[in-house]
Amino acid sequence: MSAIPKETIERCRAIRRAYRELELKHHDKEWSIEEDLLALTNDIGNMNRLIMTKQGRYYDETPYHLEHKLAENIWWLIELANRLDIDIQKEMETFLAQKEELLGLKNK
Repeated sequence: MSAIPKETIERCRAIRRAYRELELKHHDKEWSIEEDLLALTNDIGNMNRLIMTKQGRYYDETPYHLEHKLAENIWWLIELANRLDIDIQKEMETFLAQKEELLGLKNK
């Protein structure tokens, strides 16, 4: 089983294609990789505030929920990997296997 199912990757790509159509419609060009990264960093900031709120260290001023922001940030990372021609499924499998080996979890 893959760390990130192929169906999930395809759904992420379809959603991003739909957003690209909106970008073209409203701004005559699609966002650059840098603009995608800026959107991710903004969402990470929102997630940080939501986590701090959950820990009682901040007040909730965002209209979002923590679970949604966590999922959205994963979506952005999958999209950035796609735009940078990185096979995120393969890289996650490699990463997990390396960590399992390092921590002696492979045979457990």
